[in-house]
Amino acid sequence: MKKEIILNFIFTLSTSIIIFLQNKYFVQYMGIETLGIMKLFTQLLQYLNIVEMGLGNASAFALYKPLIEKNYQQVSIILSTIKSIYNKIALLLFCLGILVTPILPFFMKVKYFDKIIYVYWILYVLNTISTYLFIKYVVLFTANQEFIYVRFIQSLSKFIYQILQIWLIIKYHSFLIFIILLILDNLTQYILFKRYFNKNYSFVFSTKGRYKGLNRDIKNLFWHKIGSLVVFNTDLILISKLVSIEIVGVYASYQMVVQMITTIINIITNVIRPKIGKYIALNSKEKIYQLFKKINVIFLLIALVFSHCSYILINYFVSLWIGKEYILPRLTVLLICINIFIICFRIIIDIFKDGSGFFDDIQCPILESIINFIFSIILGIKYGVNGIIMGTIISNILIILIYKPILTFKRCFNQDLKEYVKVYGNYLILIIFSLLSLNKIIKGFLFSEINSWLDWILYSIKVSIFTSIVLSVVFLFNKDFRNVVKESRKILSKENK
Repeated sequence: MKKEIILNFIFTLSTSIIIFLQNKYFVQYMGIETLGIMKLFTQLLQYLNIVEMGLGNASAFALYKPLIEKNYQQVSIILSTIKSIYNKIALLLFCLGILVTPILPFFMKVKYFDKIIYVYWILYVLNTISTYLFIKYVVLFTANQEFIYVRFIQSLSKFIYQILQIWLIIKYHSFLIFIILLILDNLTQYILFKRYFNKNYSFVFSTKGRYKGLNRDIKNLFWHKIGSLVVFNTDLILISKLVSIEIVGVYASYQMVVQMITTIINIITNVIRPKIGKYIALNSKEKIYQLFKKINVIFLLIALVFSHCSYILINYFVSLWIGKEYILPRLTVLLICINIFIICFRIIIDIFKDGSGFFDDIQCPILESIINFIFSIILGIKYGVNGIIMGTIISNILIILIYKPILTFKRCFNQDLKEYVKVYGNYLILIIFSLLSLNKIIKGFLFSEINSWLDWILYSIKVSIFTSIVLSVVFLFNKDFRNVVKESRKILSKENK
């Protein structure tokens, strides 16, 4: 697993560096407004893509057991079902994209709406549809513990096309060419995945059989998809409508940093996700719960490290990256970092929940969506960007940190409300003491003047090291964390013998 994580980190780092360079030149040569349009399209398509209904997650869950048991007939039936459903989804998504086209100006607060935007939109729709060509391969390979191969192909293809995009952005300043290359990237991945599938998965055969178990999970995951959409894909649309398309471009640049952090976290989670799924399929709920507590407290530490470091470093990064004129106020940065913490910390509860096949808590995403949408609009009208982010934080705290874990404890671990209060109460105490310790120990001597990338790198190393050390010491007061440390020391001592 260590090798997989290292390789995944290399793939992710290489593509992420190129993405940030790409964004820099995009702003420089095509303007912040064009960047805002691109980011807005991405969020609008997430809503149209609701028709996907969480099929990928449901399919991965369905494939774990037959792959372990080498039940190739069942694997073939599930893949055939996935292909059939995605073909229908592609057609429906295209129709929805066409229907949305005439009302695009409604979502944009711009001085002048150019009709070429309609062409960009249709190409963006086709780009999303093109991913359906190979998604069944991604689901199959990942469920079969071949995630590293998936990441290698995705990273290699994206790296090549992103380099080409940067060159063409500088040379032609063309958003049209940029989108066409996105589509070609997806077609390249499809060809490579299909060749690998044909060579290594000869046991999968064509069948007209359909796996009916997917229907139930898809119906439940549909509501989770809505919840995720409203929480994570509403901000830019509301900013575009209530503030301006230029601010969309600025805020989207900060979101790129957040996505980079999420991607780094996913380096680990995407490797352990199928392993956790396999562990859940083979072990008792008590053993699963003990594993959950150990992994969850580690991710609590990771979430605190990333969110605290981001609060200190992110404005310096944006200033060096795209310019001082695109820096957001400290209060806005603080709100963004609170969301970073929640995004990082929620991952493990979701992995264990999905791995246990617990998809029918549809009240969670419904409540999450309603709370988020209402508070984001009300607070957004009054406080602008800050209010929109506050709406997301409120829904995240009430549903993601309180209600959903309570349900998961009961359903997946056979643990009651008292156990949730005990565990998450300890987490709250850890968070409070961690922040107080960081404020006392680090705040006084971490300030530094940042005038170059070398300054920022050295400063970020210092901030990261001090933050990690202080938080690790505080976390030693937690029993589950101490157990993880003891087990890690045993493993290291065995490896050194």
